[in-house]
Amino acid sequence: PGLCIPSFCADYRQHCLIETPKSWFDAQSYCRERGYDLATIDDMGAMKSLLALNPERAHDWWIGLHYGAPEEWHWSLADEEFYQKGERNYRNFQNMDVTNSFVSHEHGKWYTVDHANLWFICYDDRYVLVRQVMSWTGAQLYCRKHHTDLVSIRNPEENQAVWKAILRYNVLIGLFKDAWHWSDKRNSSFRHWEQDSFVGLFPESCAVMTSQRPGRWSQRSCHDLHPFLCTCKQPLSGVVLVISYKEIKYMQ
Repeated sequence: PGLCIPSFCADYRQHCLIETPKSWFDAQSYCRERGYDLATIDDMGAMKSLLALNPERAHDWWIGLHYGAPEEWHWSLADEEFYQKGERNYRNFQNMDVTNSFVSHEHGKWYTVDHANLWFICYDDRYVLVRQVMSWTGAQLYCRKHHTDLVSIRNPEENQAVWKAILRYNVLIGLFKDAWHWSDKRNSSFRHWEQDSFVGLFPESCAVMTSQRPGRWSQRSCHDLHPFLCTCKQPLSGVVLVISYKEIKYMQ
């Protein structure tokens, strides 16, 4: 292993892959003891950089997502620049069942739904009604592949515009609720699940980037042993490679 070159130690965040398998908690301690933390992945730009890794290094990697925090509502589109102050918190619920994790939109009002298969609306500088029946996670994957993401609604004016775009139909929007949180306490709402993973499946559930479907996230018991990703601004000694959002350098 070597040190990262000066041009690579810029102020943007980097991801450092540690190939020694550890439990999620031991991996968290390893990163924190060196002044960093397990990796937070903020958006698809970060995901694309991570996916550019040499496929021979395919592993399930721990990331910093852990199940067990109080449930919160998030928008699927996590881009911070998309929202002005307070816009992430706009809501227009007609009814709210606390046991449901997803939201549909009908006649301008919002309704909580539980794993319903519905039509949905994507966003891509315009509103795109998709007349295919899918789960919320399936709709999210579709929108990210063909457009930008499931629609976010930031204010009453946008809520009215979405109502006009979907006419009389009941459709899924990009709001969801989960109890996952990031190790470094960042409030990123970005999720990239392989399948619905909004409820923990193990007594202690943590998230990995999977090797079976590269880039998708899945749940594992936090006590399983996997390589892991730290987020850092300076290189760690013994790191095999350092991944930034801008370029990749393999360590010699």
